[in-house]
Amino acid sequence: MGPGHRAFVESWLRRRSGIPADLLAAQALEAVWARARRSLSELSLQALGRCALEAAAREFPALAGARVSAAGFQLPVSSAAGGDEALAALGGLLVEFLALVEATSGGILAPALEAELLGVSGGRRGTVGAAAG
Repeated sequence: MGPGHRAFVESWLRRRSGIPADLLAAQALEAVWARARRSLSELSLQALGRCALEAAAREFPALAGARVSAAGFQLPVSSAAGGDEALAALGGLLVEFLALVEATSGGILAPALEAELLGVSGGRRGTVGAAAG
């Protein structure tokens, strides 16, 4: 996991601190999954997702019930995970996923996924993938 991805994700999370954690997680994970799906096979994408989830779950127990399927990441709705804990877990998962995608794509795909995250604003679904904000 590279420090560049961690710095990017932490900065991205800070700029979206007013967005409810569940909404931010849903939009962010949907955005990166949809963009990655355009470049990776379904099996490769799911394998990367599972590896990222497994690595992040070791550090963030809030991810213990999360799953990966062809549709993407499914995070558990956990009342135990407060806003800060949920955002930290989301950040950890995104960092792991970006690092794995970068490593397997020769550094080509991770910047595109970061660009998708910049379009996540917490608004309606149509705002995901919009220009950087």
